[in-house]
Amino acid sequence: MGFENRRQSRISVAMEVRIRGTDRSGLSFEETTSSDNVSRSGCSLPVSHELDLGTELEVEILRRIPGRTVPSPFLTRGVVMRSVPIDVDHYMIGIQF
Repeated sequence: MGFENRRQSRISVAMEVRIRGTDRSGLSFEETTSSDNVSRSGCSLPVSHELDLGTELEVEILRRIPGRTVPSPFLTRGVVMRSVPIDVDHYMIGIQF
């Protein structure tokens, strides 16, 4: 889906995100990273695991709320819609919720 075809506009924001799933080699993983941009229907973020398109992930966005010391998690599931190598062993993925 191209930028002009997106259902929701995305905003550039760095939020702590924890993802869990199975990588291309069939190994389960959990990784904490930071979002590149987010929308109501998805997000883009860098990961160190190679993921196939269509891979289902558990997504936990750790929102910082003013006045609270502990982040408030937002839990959802997502599907990898895009995966682009950005350097050796690092990929920028697009997840649709």
